Formats: sequence, C-alpha cells, structure tokens
Amino acid sequence: MADINMFEKLDQTELQMIMNKLPMQDAVRTSLLSRQWKDQWRYLSNIVVKQPPRKEIEPSLTSFISGYRGNKIHKFHVQFNYLSDKEEQVNSWMWFAVTKEVEVLKLDTAMDGDKDPLYLIPPFIFCCESLVSLSLKGCVVELPDSGNLPNLRTLFLIRMEVGRTNGGTIRKLASMAPMLERLSLVNCARTRNLNVDVSGSPRLKELSIIETKVDLARTTGMDIFAPSVKKIIFLYASPRKDYNIYDVSNCIEFTFAISEQLREYLWTEVREDWLSLRYHVALLNLLPHFQNVKVLRICNWCVQSLYKAEVYDKMKSRITLFCTTLEINTAFQKWELPGVAYLVKACPAVEDLCFVMAPKQSQIPQLFLKPNDFEERWYWRHEARSLVTAHLRNLKTMAFKLPGARYHSLKLWPMDLGIFFKERENGAELVAALKQSSHKQLRVVLSTDKQHRSFGKPKRVNPRS
Repeated sequence: MADINMFEKLDQTELQMIMNKLPMQDAVRTSLLSRQWKDQWRYLSNIVVKQPPRKEIEPSLTSFISGYRGNKIHKFHVQFNYLSDKEEQVNSWMWFAVTKEVEVLKLDTAMDGDKDPLYLIPPFIFCCESLVSLSLKGCVVELPDSGNLPNLRTLFLIRMEVGRTNGGTIRKLASMAPMLERLSLVNCARTRNLNVDVSGSPRLKELSIIETKVDLARTTGMDIFAPSVKKIIFLYASPRKDYNIYDVSNCIEFTFAISEQLREYLWTEVREDWLSLRYHVALLNLLPHFQNVKVLRICNWCVQSLYKAEVYDKMKSRITLFCTTLEINTAFQKWELPGVAYLVKACPAVEDLCFVMAPKQSQIPQLFLKPNDFEERWYWRHEARSLVTAHLRNLKTMAFKLPGARYHSLKLWPMDLGIFFKERENGAELVAALKQSSHKQLRVVLSTDKQHRSFGKPKRVNPRS
C-alpha cells in the first residue's frame, strides 16, 4: 500500500515526465500501477515503438493510436520490419503523427538487404508544417508538386531511393525547407547517380554524405552543389566513378574518411593495384575542391592511400591546401608515414596540427599498394626534420591525442614520452625534431581521455626511450 501511495502523490507534471521516457509498450503497462496512472499513456508526447524479435507491433500500435487522447505529440519514433502489404497501415500511423502536429518524426523500416521492400513516403508528410526533425530509413521519396516544411531543421535520409522519377529530389526537398540546417545522406541512391543539390537551402550549415556499403555501383557518380554549407562530412567504403564538386565556396570544415567496415573487403580485393588506385585517385580529385577550408580532418585509411602520391608521383600529384587546422588520424605505422608526410607538405599555412593516434586494437593493417620497402627509422627521422624545418613554419600548436588510453597519470611531463608514445615511437620522432628546430613559441599538447598536458618547446627528448 505504501508503494501505491507513493505513486498517488506524484503530480501530473512528474507523471508525464516519467511516462515520456518509456517505450510505448511499457508506458501502457503503467496503467496497472494505480488509478492515477490508468490513463496517463493516452496523453504521451513522446511515442517510441520498436519491434521486438519475432513479434509484430501493428496490433499494439494501432490499438494505442485508437485510444490516444492527446492534442499534440513531440516525438513519434517507429522501428519495425516493413512488408509491402503493410503500406496502408503505416500510412495511417504517419497521418496520425501529422494530425497531432509532430515535431520529431523518425521512421525506421529495419531494412537489411537490397531485396527488402521499400516504403513509399506519403505526400502529406512533406506538407507537415510542425516538423522540426525528420528521419527516414528504407523508404522511397517521391515528392509532390508542392510541399511546405517551414520549421524543418534536420533531415536524415538513410538507405533511401531518392527520386526514382524526379532526379532533382534533394534540390526540391531542400527548397521546401527554408530553415534546414543539417542534412545527412546515408547509403542513398547506391545504384544510380546521386545529385546532392542543396542550393535551395540558404541556411544549411552541415552536410553529411556517408556511404558504408562496399557493393556501391562503381559506374555511378555524385554531384555536389552546396554553396551555403560550412561543414561537410564525407565518408565512403567504395568510391564512385566520378565526383563533381560545383560549389562548396563557403565550406570551412571538411572531414574525409573511409569506412572501417570495408576492412575484410579490402583484404581480399584491394591486392589488385587498379582497385587500390581508385581510392587514391578519388581522394586526390576531391581534396583540391576543399583547398580553402580552415579545418581539415583525414582518417588513417586515407593517409595510407596517399602512399603512391608521396613516393611515386611527388610532383604530379602534389596539391596545396590552405587549412590552418589539420587533424590526421594515424598510429604512425610504417605504411602510413609517407601519407602523413604528403598531407603535412600539402598544408603550408597550418597553425594547429593534431594527430589522433588510434588504440592498438583499432590500428589498421597494410592494405593499399604494397610499398617498396624502406628503412623505417632512417626515413622517418629524415622526414620529421624536413617537415618541421621546411614545411611547418607557421605552426603554433602540435597536439597528440591518445583516445582509449588505460593509464591516467603521466607525472613527469614531458619526461615519460616513452610511455605516451609506446608502440607509436614515430610520433615521438616528431617531438624530437621540434626540439632541434628554431620554433620558439610552439606549444606541444599531449592528451588522453583523462588528461591534457601542454608544454613549450621540449628541451630533451629521446624518441626511442
């Protein structure tokens, strides 16, 4: 009885706060706790439904909607296994959300394979003026002649077939949302050309294009027209044939990465030189379009793919980038060193240089183009000195980040560099080169998940200690 009295004492605001943190099925079950809780589920503002294994959600969700009494919902999130005979029922769920002026709508059809049926988004979704965030996975977008999404700020399209009949789907969709600030495209239009034209969204600041599937059609291309975007994140597993960058003139931050999901694929396929060259060529073709960004981030896969550019085609493949902040993900492994050197040489204006050193379990194998063997220690000592003296003249800060480090205390800073750079001694070689340089105001930063230490130009460093 005491427990029931405790439930009875909760006011309406507290009840709704608790209820809105529960999945729909659990929220309905709370009606058994007490009389005060009996009808609380009928007024939820956050409705989250996820299909459990080997069970259907259609009967329970349809029953919930028929018993709902609220006037407005904030979030409507449905994750389920879609079948083509469920289209009419799913349409009724979407209509319910729209009539209740939903602000955050997320529909996930749990699509796994390419043969899974796709849900055709009903046109009234694109006339929902209350929407602030829209996320769609495993669907087909065919836009109506007119639409209006005046409050939409974020849009996520995941494994979508974008415009089977109208090639300008993204451009048209972006023009319907004048307040759009963030757009993410994940594994969209994998068998056809992808036209990313967001010129109709003057407020769009962040664009993410993520392609993690290695079965992407290699004959397809991508066009990017994003004049207002300031931040672009580009990640792929298998490069397309062509990338046409028409306008990214306002981009100030560019992140370029190759998906870690392709390791097994590359291990069996990339031994052929032509395939590895596709990654190399794609990167060298894309980077010049972003030469004026202020912040550039490059992953370790990309670093390794630049081996050929540094070793074989030093003059032919040389590019110039004007970023002032450069972040390179690398463990300073032997086959990554030429790519690191190439990137640093390409960025003469860099002021803040950061190396994110992957934990040992996350270090990547040698996959791109078996390099001609070289004496690692001699090569990198020479390159490190050359980089510091000839190519990093504007450098103000050099940072080394070690995420996932198990130790939390490095007391004799900077005397325990041997511990910090354990199994990454080539990183310490750069610090040793700084010691011998003429840099006076340079700061060196060493950080883990638990600590952040910085010091001036080091006085004594033994990189192999």
